[in-house]
Amino acid sequence: MNRSRAGSLALVGGVLALDFANTAGGRDLPEPIEHLQAPRHLLDWSVHASVLPPELAKALDGTMDADQKAAQALLAAALDLREAIHRVGSAIAGHRAPAAPDLATLRQAAAAALAEAQLAPDEDGRCSLHFAPTPATAAILGPIAWSALDLLRHGDLTRLKQCPAADCGWLFLDTTRNNSRRWCDMATCGNRTKARRHRQGAA
Repeated sequence: MNRSRAGSLALVGGVLALDFANTAGGRDLPEPIEHLQAPRHLLDWSVHASVLPPELAKALDGTMDADQKAAQALLAAALDLREAIHRVGSAIAGHRAPAAPDLATLRQAAAAALAEAQLAPDEDGRCSLHFAPTPATAAILGPIAWSALDLLRHGDLTRLKQCPAADCGWLFLDTTRNNSRRWCDMATCGNRTKARRHRQGAA
């Protein structure tokens, strides 16, 4: 099992839902890289990605310790949502139609979280969904599910791409002026792949 870096992963997706999908990598490898190995890792990532404030995460951590069954159910729901987001994003990046069951998973997660949310005005006069601190499923998965829906409904999907590195596969929005970004991060996947090709060419 790889060591989890859930609390320090690079947030390069461009939107919350894609950063969440990127909590795993190398899905086609014999041993995929999984960072959400335990419920506590989900909390670590949620604080890192500003989904939860640290004090709420700490309170939820105590609640999860007291109810391991509920904690595992939350992690299972999170992984189901994450993989649906990844499959939808990967399909769009590959110019394929997303599968209906995956879209249904996003809709159902968003609908469940909406029941626990309030619509309230922001400082700029617009309104946003504010998810209650409990239950944890809505507090954590609600913002992620609605980020995915907002991306699919209003985002420029021609800029949704997938890192081609075999041990990565992360999703990201290309915000370059000429839509030329190829790697999730040139300093990691790009340079590593170039170095590997250089070694193979020199062999």
